[in-house]
Amino acid sequence: MHTSSFEKRRSVQRKASKSKKAGRVLAKYSNRERNRARRHQLEIARVIQSLCGPVGLEELKKQGMFTRSRIWNRRISRSDWRSITRILVGRLGEARVVELDPYGSSSYCSRCGWENKDLNGAVFECKECGLRINRQLNAAINLYMRMSFGYTEKWGGGRKRVQLRMEGASRVAWWDRVVLPSLLGGCVLTGGAEGDQ
Repeated sequence: MHTSSFEKRRSVQRKASKSKKAGRVLAKYSNRERNRARRHQLEIARVIQSLCGPVGLEELKKQGMFTRSRIWNRRISRSDWRSITRILVGRLGEARVVELDPYGSSSYCSRCGWENKDLNGAVFECKECGLRINRQLNAAINLYMRMSFGYTEKWGGGRKRVQLRMEGASRVAWWDRVVLPSLLGGCVLTGGAEGDQ
């Protein structure tokens, strides 16, 4: 949405400095883009609100996401994450919207907690328990577990580690009992090391 509006505005911006009419057209395009983005944000928030009870969102910060790519930087700077969070907090209240630390959510196995330091491609493969799952789905499950159980952040050897507060419960048994039945073909257990961790 932002990309198509950006292209229209860029073509008019060159003329806007010389013509008042072009300036008015530019203002119209800017307002139209803002209104469309707002409607899109409200629709996303409505769908999230209708599907979820408590909502857990990644606490994303744009500052660390910028790279040398101008196109990528434009996409990040126009992202609407914070606006969607504000809408949800306004509708559901602060108690029902939790911002979660995204650190390591896609690099740790959601089933056994093993850390995959070699993340390549769209599929997460666990060498410990044999789980093979889409990386985005694995990260979403990790964030769901952080919201459900709570978590602690620990530093060791200059690295941050996020640990779930499961208080004696077996992570693998909980995953097999709660998460696995809700997945419809999104993962495959390939038969790595068996047994509860």
